[in-house]
Amino acid sequence: MNTEKSKIKVLFRVRSLEMGGVVKALIDILQHLPKDRLEITVMVNLFQGELKNDLPKDVKLIKIARGKESYSSISFLNKIQLGIRLLKLRMLDTFPFLLGKLYYREKYDIEIAFGRAELEMVLKSPQKHSKKLGWVHWEFSHAPEVNKSDLLVSQLEKFDHVVFCSDNVRKQVKEIYGIEFASYSVFPNVIHPEEILLRSKENKEESLIFTEDLFTFSSVGRVKNGKGYPLLLEIHKELLEIGLRHRIVIVGDGDKLEELRKKAKDWNVSDTFLLVGNQQNPFPYLLRSDCFILPTQSEAYPLSVKEALVLGIPAVVTDVGGVSEIVTDGTDGILMKYDKLDIFQKMKKVLSDPELYLQLKKEASKSVSKFETDEIYKQIEQLFLNLNIHGE
Repeated sequence: MNTEKSKIKVLFRVRSLEMGGVVKALIDILQHLPKDRLEITVMVNLFQGELKNDLPKDVKLIKIARGKESYSSISFLNKIQLGIRLLKLRMLDTFPFLLGKLYYREKYDIEIAFGRAELEMVLKSPQKHSKKLGWVHWEFSHAPEVNKSDLLVSQLEKFDHVVFCSDNVRKQVKEIYGIEFASYSVFPNVIHPEEILLRSKENKEESLIFTEDLFTFSSVGRVKNGKGYPLLLEIHKELLEIGLRHRIVIVGDGDKLEELRKKAKDWNVSDTFLLVGNQQNPFPYLLRSDCFILPTQSEAYPLSVKEALVLGIPAVVTDVGGVSEIVTDGTDGILMKYDKLDIFQKMKKVLSDPELYLQLKKEASKSVSKFETDEIYKQIEQLFLNLNIHGE
């Protein structure tokens, strides 16, 4: 039991620190959460990823396995090292008491699964006394068999408290599964407008790809299944064929990146469909574009849409997850169905109707007033305090 003056010990479990919206949201919370009453630790399975150096210094770090970038560049040695790492992780997963012996050096009051991959990790925790909190950064309405939603919901039911990053996502669980968690909160992922505006003005090489004066759609996201970028490439080609010249710039990495680059080259559109890979600072690309686009098939609460609006860039986005909580359809952006014809028509409308675009642009410049930040951190801190009181 904690004394009044002692800090509440909170452990965040994460798989890795690779670039992505969920890890960015975690880093932001760690950087801004008040620490006077909280002692925070992050336990990471794989110490790898572009954001591993962004962890704040006042947060404790426990590394279970080294990142792949620290392993040998010699192929056969690399495979051996990765194989040993995989075996180690499987052993710890199968025998959680080993995890307790080797890595749980302290007793934690609260353990947090900050994504779906971490749910099972926290449920298997060797510390049974801690309050368990699941943080939902995905949606449930799209292809349950792909997202394994049945399993995820059954796991979430075992947690003491569930946090949703979107109220729409919370409603999905109730509508699809008839479940209303007795203890839950809704905390939208936050952004920091002043920081985004400042970073957007940094000099970047992105100016090299904006040489020709073309209407430009930008996008930020992982180039992988479900994000809709292959579909966007098809639509881009068809819009060009009917004379609507434009450019699309996609910032992000993923296992489909090279495949999509090759297809763009094969279709002779690689000069207007540009995949620039991961960028630590994507904001100069957004600032230089005319419109943000995200044709994703499934998303909970995409920070990139908020970031575009803060820069005064209207957003054309599929209406999934909590997107409608960010974009006001027909005002500062346009909501679409995940459907080739609908996306084609919405993009065509933006490209062929200058008055509509200018109105969207005007309203997008006012969007910054919609996004509050500081109050969210206070609410998260209060949740931890309340969980601890009820757990004593």
